[in-house]
Amino acid sequence: MTAKPHTRKNASETKSFMMRRTVIAVIILVGLAVFGLLYFSRLQNTGDTVQFRHIHGLGFSADGRQLLVPAHDGLLIFEEGQWTIPDLPVHDYMGFSPTDNGFYSSGHPGPGSNRVNPLGLVSSSDEGRTLNTLAFEGESDFHVMGVGYANHAVYVLNAAPNSRLAVGLYYTLDDGQNWEQSQARGISGAPVQIAVHPTEASIVALAAEDGLFLSNDYGDTFTQVSQDAPISSAAFDPDGSRLFFGYQSLNVYTLENGATTALLTPSITENDAVGFIAANPVSDEVAFATFNKDIYLSADNGQSWEPIARQGVGES
Repeated sequence: MTAKPHTRKNASETKSFMMRRTVIAVIILVGLAVFGLLYFSRLQNTGDTVQFRHIHGLGFSADGRQLLVPAHDGLLIFEEGQWTIPDLPVHDYMGFSPTDNGFYSSGHPGPGSNRVNPLGLVSSSDEGRTLNTLAFEGESDFHVMGVGYANHAVYVLNAAPNSRLAVGLYYTLDDGQNWEQSQARGISGAPVQIAVHPTEASIVALAAEDGLFLSNDYGDTFTQVSQDAPISSAAFDPDGSRLFFGYQSLNVYTLENGATTALLTPSITENDAVGFIAANPVSDEVAFATFNKDIYLSADNGQSWEPIARQGVGES
């Protein structure tokens, strides 16, 4: 008579144990499946199958070995003919500007990050493993921003007031501790990109809807140095002697004599334009990306070009 309750209890415990074991097994299988999918997905995003939704900048590493592409969901790298996704924190970088010791940027923190949104003005000297917050964390996202390669002079086009800056063009020479407003006289058309001279902090260029404009007085006055036509991108050569710029073709403006030279440019469709330009600091390589996510690389100062990405898909 006393054995039956004990038997029912054992049966109940056995059934419960079997259910728990089944649940655990399912969790393990699901976990393995998710891990496999993530791993497979990462494999699919290496080599010649790297994909990126947007391109928010372009630049070479200080040693010239890597082409860095901030692509909405982190950095992508092209090196020795191959695309890779580095094992780095993923952030949506905007205003991305490589320098001789790392990069400056703005933008938004990635999923799972404990950083405040927006990032404000940040810098990194370890390829993005860590970010140094310089100013305006939680306040500003600077889409139109440029930084001098060696002097680290930061220029921003502030689109909305924050705690220290009104709307307008500003610059800082001490990593955001102090800011000065540029008067920006002489500009015609809305600015779309900023290029800062690598060594002379007073020299800044603006790519604008009506042309390319150059200033020698910290952005107080600008002179148009191109024809009356849209210019969508501009970038100084790291040695400061030339200014690359373009819209649906590429040109080079030589600062010493004011001469402009057209470069042989791959065909760009009518609904596309040059979005970003970068020059290698240690070689004759030049790269540019279009708004439709085509990327081209030249090993001979823009005389010939090789496509390394088409429509947001990397090619190796």
